[in-house]
Amino acid sequence: MTNYGRNGRADFKSVIGRQMTAMPGTTLYQVPMFEQKGDPTSVVITARDAGVFTVDPTYTYQALRGRGIDIVFNYKHVGVSEPNVMMDNIENAVLNQLVINAYREEARNYTTDSLMNNLNAFEQKVEFRLKADFDKKYFVLNNLTSGLKPPESMARAIEARNNAIQQAEQVKNELQVAQMNLEKAKIDAEANRVRAAGLDAKVLQEKWIEAIRNTNNKVIITDGRTPIILGQQ
Repeated sequence: MTNYGRNGRADFKSVIGRQMTAMPGTTLYQVPMFEQKGDPTSVVITARDAGVFTVDPTYTYQALRGRGIDIVFNYKHVGVSEPNVMMDNIENAVLNQLVINAYREEARNYTTDSLMNNLNAFEQKVEFRLKADFDKKYFVLNNLTSGLKPPESMARAIEARNNAIQQAEQVKNELQVAQMNLEKAKIDAEANRVRAAGLDAKVLQEKWIEAIRNTNNKVIITDGRTPIILGQQ
């Protein structure tokens, strides 16, 4: 910046290499172009039906290449003369507020239940909005996480519901195992009955043959074609 910036943006220009800043009214500003991390304080947001959530967002961003003059000119009132605090000052004065406002305003488009059931869609809308907002402020939003937490009562309700689902699944599995065991018992009983029936028939057949072998009477056994006489003296 030259001439104390009296002519507005016309007194700003981008420079490279060694610069002389001894001239009256000359100030050298350095805009970091590498990725930065923002970490606003956690805030409360409210759904359309007054459900209360907490967000603790973090984000990464960096200055738009070629927009250093715009950044210095538009934000020098927040203190950007020192590069080590420049981005901190811009975050606190501008970017953090953009993030917080986006979460608060987008939450009003949801009821408590719909927000819980559509968290991904909610966060995508917030991120999409903030990408455009950051671009207008000469920055690129690289990444955003919400750290969103539901109300304590809803968290307990969700936990209770999940526990109920798990218990129902456990009972279902136990019933399926019991049914399978019952079916197995029926099959085993039927198999035992069949085996017992087969054994009884065999025993009877053996006893019958033994009786024929030991009889003194004439016994005729026929296969339907050839008669055979046993026990004949």
